[in-house]
Amino acid sequence: MSKKKERAWFVCPAWTDILSPHYASDRDAASALDADPKLLAKLRAGTPVAKSSLLKMLRRFASRHDLRSPVADLVVDTRSR
Repeated sequence: MSKKKERAWFVCPAWTDILSPHYASDRDAASALDADPKLLAKLRAGTPVAKSSLLKMLRRFASRHDLRSPVADLVVDTRSR
């Protein structure tokens, strides 16, 4: 099995609620957070992404705005337990 298939995938269910008050579009957020707009679109849609990518976006956002929750509480593992 490939490493990509073995990797855990994560989502942030609150991403849209967190991002929307501060940025009008994924393009605006991508510019401000120095991120790929495609990654932000995936996060907004609830598509699972790599944990490192999700944590990086949350940390960049937290450096500019108040998250009001610990980063660990916002990340959800999509693997079945």
